[in-house]
Amino acid sequence: MILWFASVLVALFWLLDARLSWFDNQGRLQQQVSHGEVEERLKPLLERTVGDLSAVVVHVFSEDCPCNWRTRSHQQLIQRRVTERAGRNVELDIDQHEALKAYIPSTPAVIIFDDNEQLIYLGPYADGAFCNTESSFVEALLPQLSAGTAAPKGGWINTVAKGCYCAVAI
Repeated sequence: MILWFASVLVALFWLLDARLSWFDNQGRLQQQVSHGEVEERLKPLLERTVGDLSAVVVHVFSEDCPCNWRTRSHQQLIQRRVTERAGRNVELDIDQHEALKAYIPSTPAVIIFDDNEQLIYLGPYADGAFCNTESSFVEALLPQLSAGTAAPKGGWINTVAKGCYCAVAI
């Protein structure tokens, strides 16, 4: 019985791990980061689509991504917390915004700007098989949304997470 249970656990772990991928699997975003101009190039693209970037959280998804359901409850929690902090939530389907694909290697993803329109974070919501609040990258950053202090230039551009993500084709 113990051997059977251990075998089932190993098989489950293997199946879950096989479905996980790196957020920036091809190094596209990392290459942009190394050039040091991600925020300067990303902001004008988002301003044309979203408008004012002050205290805004942009939730980026792809309609076809099967990982959306794993992130949905976490995303809804973040949306409530953003609203509580007088921030604004915007949802964008990456397939409707071709120019953003250079900066979003996988979905679901999130982009956060503080009340000074400085980039706080760009990357996945979380990592791991379930991408939930226990493995969240975003939760600890939300107080910066409207803290009145500028985020460090360039913010945190997370390229090294492994979880349930769908690669964005350019």
